[in-house]
Amino acid sequence: MLLEFDKPFLKKSESIFFVGEVRQCFKNCFQALWDYPEFNYCEGFAIRDNMPIALSHAWLVNDAMEVIDPTWTEETEVAYFGVVFTRKFVMQTAAKTKCYGILDSDYSNRHQLRREGFSQGALHPLFHPEFCNSN
Repeated sequence: MLLEFDKPFLKKSESIFFVGEVRQCFKNCFQALWDYPEFNYCEGFAIRDNMPIALSHAWLVNDAMEVIDPTWTEETEVAYFGVVFTRKFVMQTAAKTKCYGILDSDYSNRHQLRREGFSQGALHPLFHPEFCNSN
């Protein structure tokens, strides 16, 4: 499912808007939505140059597809691959599952994403027009 809609995010924003808690990427990015409405919530996988393994991760992007990563703020090269969710979908999912994160927390929603795929309104139309136009 993720491979069908994921996008590469290769450019990191020059600005650091805030620094989140270590190993709390889903929480950091969820909470940032309240203070930074201009950012969009992403989940997927990230690969750091000093750790060549894909890790489940959350980050933010602006409308120019620049990554804002409040969790991994050190100076290292990172490649991000994932999907951008709508703010409404992120908030609704968190309220329903009582968890930060969407993809890694699908188990607490009886694996609805795995069974049914992304619902209409889940993926951000600016970043996923092909999905939004087909549903």
